[in-house]
Amino acid sequence: MTREQLAAELKRMASSQVSDITRAVKDGHKTIALNELADLDRQLKALATALKSKPAALRA
Repeated sequence: MTREQLAAELKRMASSQVSDITRAVKDGHKTIALNELADLDRQLKALATALKSKPAALRA
């Protein structure tokens, strides 16, 4: 995965989740917003784990 690909993936993940969180908060659904935050946390941790296993992947 190149740096550009990593940046694009992070932007996609964050944009999607932040949009969902914002919508949930505006609608007064705190539990849904917290679930979306937890989902983003899981996605970021999975991505970090994948990158740790292949650190040379960012050298493109």
